[in-house]
Amino acid sequence: MTLPESTSLRANIRINVDEAYEVKHWARQLGVSIERLRAVIAQVGPLVDAVRLHLKDEMHPDNPWYPRAARPEVNQ
Repeated sequence: MTLPESTSLRANIRINVDEAYEVKHWARQLGVSIERLRAVIAQVGPLVDAVRLHLKDEMHPDNPWYPRAARPEVNQ
């Protein structure tokens, strides 16, 4: 499920590190390992937007969860 960037609900999504299925889901969505995701959450907290911004250099720009403000410009 991908929500529009401007949706306030999305800004409040938290990753529950006590639920293995959530950690696995978000690791897959963000394109990182479970261990990397847990390490980032320990650094920046469980808010998805904070995790996304921290991982922006490790995420592929085509990933729908890639931070829009950090998305590289495409010249056509």
